[in-house]
Amino acid sequence: MAWTEEQQDAIFSRKETLLLSAAAGSGKTAVLVERIIQRLLCADDPLDITELLVVTFTKASADEMRERVAAALTAVLSAGPNEQAERQLALLPSAQISTIDSFCRNVLRRYFYLLDLDPQAKVAGEEDLAVLRRNVLEALFLQYYETEDAAKRERFRNVADMFGSDRGDEEFMDLINRLYVFSRSMPWPDYWLDCSCAAYDLPPAIALDAVPWIEPVKKQIHSALQEAVAVYAALLRELSGRAAFAKVSAALTEEQSLFRAADEQVSWAGLQQAFTDMRFVRLQLRGLDEAEKELWEQVKGERSAVKEVLITDIGNVYFSVDSKQWLDGLRQMAPAIRSLITIVKDFAAAYEIRKKEKGWLDFSDLEHFCLRILLDPVSTPLHVVPSLAALELRKLFKEVMIDEYQDTNGVQELITSLVSSGDNRFMVGDIKQSIYRFRLADPTLFLHKYKTFTTDKTADRRERRIDLSKNFRSAAAVIDSVNEVFSYAMTEAAAGMIYSTAERLYCGRNDGEEGRVEVHLFDKGAAGSDDREEKEALSAFEEECGIVARRLRELREEGLTVATKDGGREPLSYRHMVILLRSTADKAESMAEALQREGIPAYTEQKGGYFAAVEVEMMLSLLRCIDNPEQDLPLAAVLRSPLVGLNEESLAELRLVGSGTLWRNLPSYAAALPAGLKRDSVQHFFHLFTCWRTFARRSSVSELLQKIYDDTGYLSYVGAMEGGSLRQENLKALRERARVYEDNGYRGLYRYLRFIDMLRSNNHDLAPANGLGEGEDVVRIMTIHKSKGLEFPVVVVADMGKSFNRQDFKSPLLFHNELGIGIKVYHEKWRAYTPSLAWNSIKQRRIWEDNAEEERLLYVAMTRAKERLILVGKAADLEKKWRQWQQRPDPLRAKTYLDWICPVFAAAIPYHGEAATRPWIVRRLWHVYFHQQRSGAVPVRPPEPDPRLALVRDGRHTGTEVPSWLEKRLVWQYAYPQAVVTPAKVSVSELKRQSVQTKAAAAVMAEEALSLFPEKGTVSPFREPPAWLAADMRTTKSGTYRGTVFHKVMQYLPLRQLSGKAELEEALAALRNKGILSAEEAGLVDGQAILDFCASPLGRRLAASPQVYREYPFSVLLSAAPYLPALEKGETIMVQGVLDCLFREGNGWVLLDYKTDHLDTAAAFKARYRVQLDLYKRAVEQIRHESVSNVYIYSFYLQQIIPFTV
Repeated sequence: MAWTEEQQDAIFSRKETLLLSAAAGSGKTAVLVERIIQRLLCADDPLDITELLVVTFTKASADEMRERVAAALTAVLSAGPNEQAERQLALLPSAQISTIDSFCRNVLRRYFYLLDLDPQAKVAGEEDLAVLRRNVLEALFLQYYETEDAAKRERFRNVADMFGSDRGDEEFMDLINRLYVFSRSMPWPDYWLDCSCAAYDLPPAIALDAVPWIEPVKKQIHSALQEAVAVYAALLRELSGRAAFAKVSAALTEEQSLFRAADEQVSWAGLQQAFTDMRFVRLQLRGLDEAEKELWEQVKGERSAVKEVLITDIGNVYFSVDSKQWLDGLRQMAPAIRSLITIVKDFAAAYEIRKKEKGWLDFSDLEHFCLRILLDPVSTPLHVVPSLAALELRKLFKEVMIDEYQDTNGVQELITSLVSSGDNRFMVGDIKQSIYRFRLADPTLFLHKYKTFTTDKTADRRERRIDLSKNFRSAAAVIDSVNEVFSYAMTEAAAGMIYSTAERLYCGRNDGEEGRVEVHLFDKGAAGSDDREEKEALSAFEEECGIVARRLRELREEGLTVATKDGGREPLSYRHMVILLRSTADKAESMAEALQREGIPAYTEQKGGYFAAVEVEMMLSLLRCIDNPEQDLPLAAVLRSPLVGLNEESLAELRLVGSGTLWRNLPSYAAALPAGLKRDSVQHFFHLFTCWRTFARRSSVSELLQKIYDDTGYLSYVGAMEGGSLRQENLKALRERARVYEDNGYRGLYRYLRFIDMLRSNNHDLAPANGLGEGEDVVRIMTIHKSKGLEFPVVVVADMGKSFNRQDFKSPLLFHNELGIGIKVYHEKWRAYTPSLAWNSIKQRRIWEDNAEEERLLYVAMTRAKERLILVGKAADLEKKWRQWQQRPDPLRAKTYLDWICPVFAAAIPYHGEAATRPWIVRRLWHVYFHQQRSGAVPVRPPEPDPRLALVRDGRHTGTEVPSWLEKRLVWQYAYPQAVVTPAKVSVSELKRQSVQTKAAAAVMAEEALSLFPEKGTVSPFREPPAWLAADMRTTKSGTYRGTVFHKVMQYLPLRQLSGKAELEEALAALRNKGILSAEEAGLVDGQAILDFCASPLGRRLAASPQVYREYPFSVLLSAAPYLPALEKGETIMVQGVLDCLFREGNGWVLLDYKTDHLDTAAAFKARYRVQLDLYKRAVEQIRHESVSNVYIYSFYLQQIIPFTV
């Protein structure tokens, strides 16, 4: 591969800390792999791969990295012998190429003795942890409510009243949980909590300018003033020289001077006075012509928008109260903050105790326990000292490589810095693709290094930045569109960085493909109220889905070709297309349906949506009814479902039977029904339902679900539906999750349903099962987050007119890693909140950070495209929006992705009249299409009755053809039926039994299997048989019991030391003392028979062997043909067993089996045990890769050595 100059610099630079800023499509993974290979194979200072720490963001990335390194080493070896490459390939399984969580786990396993930590503790699932957190919170809250400390109880009740609701403490518990989780993203959680609390302890004489939250508020105010100056400057340029607007121009100039004067103020008092003095005069114009009226409307709109921001959003919010009131509000909430911090700390302590009791960890524990190991106890947040363990790891790791560094958080940053020596970190990432703040990633870590590291290779510094800006993925048009959008949108004020020449993408493709960028817009009508917009949003999106579906069908029909990996071209297929959404919730299904209406196969892999699956929702409704049948909505859902089959008309009739609930009306309704299928169905359901309620009182939820499945055949029913296998897996998962819930010590249907409700309310939805291969020819629908790291020839970014999510700002409590905790002021008298300065400050900072992340998300979405990029969105009152976009407003004001896309080309398109209906091409780059929203009521007529329904009711055939997918499912037969009924693992005794043809022999073998072959797992040799069995065995002194005792004795006796009866008795006494033999068992031992064996030639050979295995367990995969001829050709079986004795002799092994059977001849033993010993011999030779030279049975009954030829 021909590396660029920048790539070579990244691959071969040494002895410095490097930040590789790798833009989208720049080959950063290839560079990282090549750097690893060069570190391993360089001639002057080669490393072992175990001396590298490579941290990736996901397990899939770590696996891919291992595969790429293995492939590169294999390629080196294929070119000729290379001892170092061969060594690295052998060491690769031990290489530390992993996620940060896996690395932390390895550190815990290595140094667990430094902490009071179980090295076998497991990372629990999020569902289990959510239940545990909830239970800990409930118990903690109960302690607070019941404490005898009156002051403590009162403090808790005050904050519970403040943050709870009339319905209970659910919201308060959620707030404590969120604050705890957020604090754990800090390297020093308690320190952050204490600092957040201390910030509210304001000195009496403090000025408002000195409080920690004032700067973000000032930044917001100055930004708004500067935007107002810019807007007015554009308006004045537009009005320049127009006599009709002279009066307006003068007024605007005067107002602009007020904005500039306010922007020059530094102190809060100065800003307050400037806004107090700010006035907007009333302007009126008459006698304008049509063109001037249109311009006047534009001026009034822009001026009103500025006035709205400065007067309403800033003046009324910040300057309607004085500084003292702001400070008083902060002081008023100080006790509440202290109480919150105390509760969070108490919860953290109780939660850790409960996790320890269960032997559980969460992912945050992995990182924080790792930090405890790596930090010396004298460390503080301001003075970090590495521990001896950290210093040991620094010696081990000669280089620390971090992939996707832009998504690191503070804890992970501290961990990797503690195990690196200062000039051996190689950090790879792209700040423009940092999109995981919701996972508490901190992009400022990358951004700080990006701005402070030098790019000068000759500088006398050990911290350097290398930029990879050449994009080898996308066609020129895609790259140009990305550069235009982000040159406008990505500013220091809007995103914390400038999209300059260093950040621009440069086309690295040389195949001549130009590509194409399309923008599809439609007007969803005038903006209305929030409620109206919410109701109309889905309808508008469905129209958008139709635009996307039609365009993708057209692309397929145009016969386009796309580039292949080998440099060729292939016809465009649906698998080459992807549709990206900011969120797939409530949207992906609508998009998939629109595609299917156009005959386009579609697939969406939703992370959530499990609880919304029809079959799961129905089963949960049934469980709710079993718990409490007086709930009408769940019962109506069940009655409407295939379990009963009532239609809407029948449900209405049931509702009208009486004034009670549906459940109370059901018996009367059923009794009044005429004889027939409906009556039978209702009565049968009523009977089953009564049985289920009885069963639920004495059984677990998982058992109840299984009984419902068995009684109704619902699993089979959903299996016959389209996507049936996935639906069945969803129902099985519901049963399995109930079992796991109960295994963790929780019981009861009511509590399980509360658990499900908690998961849903906290957005802990589960992933439905899915089964799609990467090569299937379907259009994929996924989130932008999910698409990161992927690429597609055709990318559609849809729903770009959706407003950014601001739901978090409805909370009375906000947190920020730098600004701490912002709390609204609570007014107990009115039970209402007003924003505090701290809350407003954090809100503004987070809005800015959210918008910056939305820009980065848009960058990720657009850079997924290789050849075609299609951007689709809707806007309310598009003509009004277009006028705003034509002014290229400050990107800080953006509320949708369209607000960053459209200003780039809006000035070139006059959006009115005929111009708003035809396509436009701007700068030979942007292909812009306007679509009209279809409106008007659609007449609805009742559907005509299907004549086939009458045939179905009469039980006659309708003549309808069975759908091919259903027929295929019904007639399908598995090709290996015998393999299905054969156990995956078979014991030697079972194979031996199947090889014996006579019933008598089979019966003998069954007894033999019980006594001599304990092959079902590893059982402690000291375990006694059940009392009832032991009593029977002692009474009968059966051969089985004697055989078991003999085998136990032969396993533990020191055979080499037995030269006479005295030594044997001494050895048996030792076994009794150790609890291996009971006194009664020792009495059954035939000591002389054992001494005779020891004195035999075979016994002496055993005693002389240098290597002896007794009771040697094994599991081995063997061909089934010699033992189970009925199995299909080529099948294998896993055979398990236990060898009595295996010892080395010379260059081979001797296999010895003891028998206590009362058989009269050696031939009888050979006939019975040939299959068994043949299996033993094959197993030993396959496991040990050495030959078995001799096989023997020693019969204690015949006192004879019986050799086998097998």
